Amino acid sequence: MDKSRWISLSIAVIYILFFISSFFLSEEVKEMSKQGLVEGALGLVFWLVLSLGCIWFSDELGGGLVGAYYGLVSETSPGWAVHLMGWIFLLMPTGIFLWYLFL
Repeated sequence: MDKSRWISLSIAVIYILFFISSFFLSEEVKEMSKQGLVEGALGLVFWLVLSLGCIWFSDELGGGLVGAYYGLVSETSPGWAVHLMGWIFLLMPTGIFLWYLFL
């Protein structure tokens, strides 16, 4: 695996550890319903799968998006663009957290 994959996997593990630690440290999370916790966990898993999928399989995903109806996609997406979008998706929660922290 290349360095980008290891870094993205490390960030995903940090997100998961942060989510798990919020159960023990936050009073608001302790008062949430089980349904809310399950929805949060599923949202986190979906977000990480989407982000890591774009980072890890950028060339495959970019090459497989040709041929949409009505000519909306006329050529393949470059792998670097899919890779970049994966990183943007992965780092967006941290950016939002820092925005609200320093706002």
